[in-house]
Amino acid sequence: MTIDSWFNNYVSENINIDSKKSTGARNSRNWLTSNIKDLSQKNEENLELYSGSEFALKMGSFARKTQIRPLDDVDQMIIFSAKGSTANLDTSQWNQVFVNVPDSAPELKKMDGENGLSSIKVLNYLKQLLNGISQYQSADIKRSQQALRLELSSYDWGFDIVPGFRTVDDGQGYYYYIIPNGEGAWEKTDPRIDRQNLNEYQKEATIDLREVVRILKYWRKAHNAVCKLNSYALETMVLDFIDTNPIYSNSREFIESFLLYLSKAVFCSVQDRKGFQGDLNFLDFTARLEIQKRAIYYHDMIKETNSYETESMSEQAIKSWTKFFGN
Repeated sequence: MTIDSWFNNYVSENINIDSKKSTGARNSRNWLTSNIKDLSQKNEENLELYSGSEFALKMGSFARKTQIRPLDDVDQMIIFSAKGSTANLDTSQWNQVFVNVPDSAPELKKMDGENGLSSIKVLNYLKQLLNGISQYQSADIKRSQQALRLELSSYDWGFDIVPGFRTVDDGQGYYYYIIPNGEGAWEKTDPRIDRQNLNEYQKEATIDLREVVRILKYWRKAHNAVCKLNSYALETMVLDFIDTNPIYSNSREFIESFLLYLSKAVFCSVQDRKGFQGDLNFLDFTARLEIQKRAIYYHDMIKETNSYETESMSEQAIKSWTKFFGN
């Protein structure tokens, strides 16, 4: 067996999510959002959803197609109409947004807390709404910080459902969203930007960029020291790396070069490409040092492994990649 065929088979069997399972998850997500819409429209006292199909916004790694096996989380945002509410969107603190609801929106107004609209109360409302769907009456629905976790015995995966609001268009077509910050207030986000970034980079790439991200996430998960690096930060670092290293012949060469980049970049800031969160690198010095050691170790290993491949030494190359994957 050639290293190319072994590598592709390993990634397909152990890292990439099976296409049938992905289709099933998308269908179940669509069924979920359709039922939320139907139930919301049955009672005038229910919160009004944002107009048209825009009330449901895909988010998270499943939406970006960078999620690895096992498929356990499908993230979904449910967008409500703000009904003329205002917020301190000009704040420099991206996760300290406070919403002021007008008296003309009594359905929202009754969910006010100490500092305006309470995201916790909105989460609790959404939980009650989900409980109204007959198929979910025996489901396990729990509130966890920013989201509701919906577990169904009929699926291998669960849903992380996040309520949110869309900001007003600034006149140039730009808007974004606010979602719970986990403490009762709201924070800024825009999952569309993450998907658009990957799409744009993929257009210029000569490899399957999303698959490379999945491989690196799998490597991260397999090694305790590297696991301390946030998965989303790692994904962002891949795009940062491409900005300065746009040329590579295949995925294995890309991984070799990226690991060397990671060994240095882990000591630097990792700026949120959405422009909201600032630095995504929250690691302390000890954790950064450990990741640097692992990155250098595996870079040197993969560099040698890629040489084995050039010399048609498939058996040695496969052994090294197996260690990289944590087996």
